[in-house]
Amino acid sequence: MHVRKPVIRAVVVGAGVMGRFHAAAIPAAGGSLAGVVDPAVERARAAGRGAPAFASISEAADALPAIDVVHVCTPLPTHVETVERALALGAHVIVEKPVAPSAEATGALLDAAAQRDRALVPVHQFLFQPGVRRILAAREALGGVTRVEFEAATAGADSTGLDPDELVADILPHPLALFARLTQTSPADLDWAVRRPARGELRALAEAGDGTLEIVVSTHARPTRARLGVAGTLASAEADLYHGFAMIQSGRTTRVAKAARPFLLAATTLAAASGNAARRAAARELAYPGLRELIRLSYDAIAAGAPPPIAPWETLAVAAARDKLLG
Repeated sequence: MHVRKPVIRAVVVGAGVMGRFHAAAIPAAGGSLAGVVDPAVERARAAGRGAPAFASISEAADALPAIDVVHVCTPLPTHVETVERALALGAHVIVEKPVAPSAEATGALLDAAAQRDRALVPVHQFLFQPGVRRILAAREALGGVTRVEFEAATAGADSTGLDPDELVADILPHPLALFARLTQTSPADLDWAVRRPARGELRALAEAGDGTLEIVVSTHARPTRARLGVAGTLASAEADLYHGFAMIQSGRTTRVAKAARPFLLAATTLAAASGNAARRAAARELAYPGLRELIRLSYDAIAAGAPPPIAPWETLAVAAARDKLLG
């Protein structure tokens, strides 16, 4: 007998850019968009595309029969209060990163969620891109990892008006979440050497086992890009995090392999990029690859009463490491 999976009823709080993408991803991930909350009700109405619009969470709670999940897409200073109000309603929470301004505040929210048997899931969507998942699946085939490198060059400070240093702080959860998942250790437990050569610039290096973890974030370098590189003793991998695909390169050291490598890499990149573009076009996934999959897996876990796709220890480890890097 087929058991019908319950439909998750979700409310998005915050109708800015990320709120609009969450609102669009919810039905694609199998949920039901029950409403959008924003003090600018017209903006909430536009983001919801026909879903009810509300000026506050309280207003939404009074009007809706039930809310299973609240998506928090508001500015960071409002996260703690918004997550607490969502948990008080008995809802699970999916919250844009960083979860809270500090690890201490993040831990308190995780404790509050655990006490209510609710999930608190940060939006570390890079973990759920096809490219990153391919690298994670091939982890043993890479051999011993000698270096993991994250590089981001962003123009976000130009387009959003954010302070360059605030933008760097906002980006940091991405590499830290990737490092935690790749190594299954807490990046907060490592000794990081951090350099801030200019506003909007950060370089960080830590030793992890027999290898290193490296972070380069720049608000000035161009062109914009986000990449993850994993160098192993048997093979290496690289993920284009803006687009969601990855390439894995064999570690063969013959003369023929060396001569053919640039051509093989170009062909592999073209094939991976083309296939990824076709997949995203078919799915109408215009931006933020991995977000829809993270939401889908979160909803599936909620419906099944299973652990969330990002464990609480990972969430707290990322928050603690971010605090450490920012000093």
